Amino acid sequence: MLKIKFTEDENDLLRETFNLALGQAGDKLARLLKSFVDLSVPQINILEVNIIEAEKVASKVLDGSIFTTTDSITALSQSFSLEPHLDGEGIVIFNDRTIQTVAEIFGIDKITDRSEEIDIMYELTNLIAGACLNGISNRLFNKEMSFKSPVILVEKTDLLKFVYGVFQRSQLKWDHTLMVRITFALKQKDFKSELLVFMSERSIEAVQGALQRMLAEMFQ
Repeated sequence: MLKIKFTEDENDLLRETFNLALGQAGDKLARLLKSFVDLSVPQINILEVNIIEAEKVASKVLDGSIFTTTDSITALSQSFSLEPHLDGEGIVIFNDRTIQTVAEIFGIDKITDRSEEIDIMYELTNLIAGACLNGISNRLFNKEMSFKSPVILVEKTDLLKFVYGVFQRSQLKWDHTLMVRITFALKQKDFKSELLVFMSERSIEAVQGALQRMLAEMFQ
């Protein structure tokens, strides 16, 4: 069992860090989509000091999702790293209507080719994951992440099937993770997206170390 105890001050600073990163991502997404982005408060799932056991990830992903279990979704994964501090995976989830909404915003009246949808999803995944995660890494370590190209995990699959296909215990390489859920919505438009961030076990220790350094500087 991984034993890390975040103090109340560390938890508060972690939430502030994610809020600032969300603000940056929201601004970039708003400028891209030319609309107002309504961001949720980052949902940092806390199960024993912000750590989620691998066996409980599937149920945690479903709990609080902006999508229903029967929604048809497409999910893309993007690995990230910041050596020697952080590594993990961001998963961005879209429903079918969101892709059509984005196409309309981009001036595409009707998507006739699946490759057009995929290009839109790649661009949004790069933007959403990159803006959020770079905001976090810049705040904690004054450096930007490196990212692999997004890959499609599932296409037009109901959420329940996706979750229990991807997040089975046998599919996961780690025993514990720091999981963050970030949801995106556009006011007055049919746009919903969800970013799930999973940080590795070594990342949890690195994040705590960065928070402790920041707190020490604040109280000097």
